[in-house]
Amino acid sequence: MKQKVNMKSYEKQILKIWNDFKELKELNEQDREYRKSPLLPIEIKKNAILFIGINPSFTKKAIIEKHNREIEFYPEIDDKKTDIQYFEKFKEVARYCDEKWTHLDLLFIRETNQKVIAKMIRTKKGIDFVSKQLDVSFEAIKKSNPKIIIVANSLASEFFGKKKKIHHSIEGKIWKGFNLDFDNDFDNKIGTYRISLNDKQVPIIFSGMLSGQRALDIGSLERLMWQINMILKKQ
Repeated sequence: MKQKVNMKSYEKQILKIWNDFKELKELNEQDREYRKSPLLPIEIKKNAILFIGINPSFTKKAIIEKHNREIEFYPEIDDKKTDIQYFEKFKEVARYCDEKWTHLDLLFIRETNQKVIAKMIRTKKGIDFVSKQLDVSFEAIKKSNPKIIIVANSLASEFFGKKKKIHHSIEGKIWKGFNLDFDNDFDNKIGTYRISLNDKQVPIIFSGMLSGQRALDIGSLERLMWQINMILKKQ
């Protein structure tokens, strides 16, 4: 049985999205050519702690090699190397819980400024562009059969169905629309929600960012690690 989801199997589907929306304003802004090159992991692990982000960032110093300009897949992160700071807290959480971990951004468009995404989903074309990517990422999430999901980004939480009222004015769009009503759907025994995946109720924690300038403080990170470990040990 395969222990990983092959994200390269979605290559044609993602390239079609970028081709179908090649006239999208955000993909054609001056000095933003990098948005035309989707980026995603080559694979994600199954039966692991799944960390969810919003989209891959891009720095002006970065260079996209010619052979990656159409689409790029980055290799599995090496737990023994400290080369990408963003992933270090995920490794720390996984070590504390003695579990394997994996990561997936819901969107594949490179952009450091999340306001670009937030602005994009105010337009019909932008919503369609985002929705097509979510179809891929949520299918991959289901295939990965995660033990627990940690959504480490506020905007990403909206695509799971948080803050539904915000999107009611946008053609009724509430994204994946899981039942995430605090009064009725919050699991008080584990201190978070569960969502239905593969006929199972999978715990999902909505957290702040684990790294960067807006990262959780040490106390909040420690409580998060304790909670994840507690939930996993009870399963």
